[in-house]
Amino acid sequence: IGRSTESPIDFVVTDTVPGSQSNSDTQSVQSTISRFACRIICERNPPFTARIYAAGFDSSKNIFLGEKAAKWKTSDGQMDGLTTNGVLVMHPRNGFTEDSKPGIWREISVCGNVFSLRETRSAQQRGKM
Repeated sequence: IGRSTESPIDFVVTDTVPGSQSNSDTQSVQSTISRFACRIICERNPPFTARIYAAGFDSSKNIFLGEKAAKWKTSDGQMDGLTTNGVLVMHPRNGFTEDSKPGIWREISVCGNVFSLRETRSAQQRGKM
């Protein structure tokens, strides 16, 4: 998923600007969506899990993060990081029902870990796991 129209992207997403009437209204606005924002992997057999991984990908389909992206080494020696714009998810309270209320926003890392939001979207310091 991402804003790029290159072939590795299955779902192209774009920002919307409140009140804009046409695409020409949105041309001068900088996108908050990464070119290669994330991957969603879904198991089609039980237990039917779905996982989301934040990442950018280079032309060889390897994970790539810009030099300004937050990166760190995990306790088991793996590299993890956050995309510059972040991949944010929110699970509604009361599930997906008529009684749903907004839940707490979280940020997903390259390794699929879940963190509280950073102080700013591009901050170098990650939130709490």
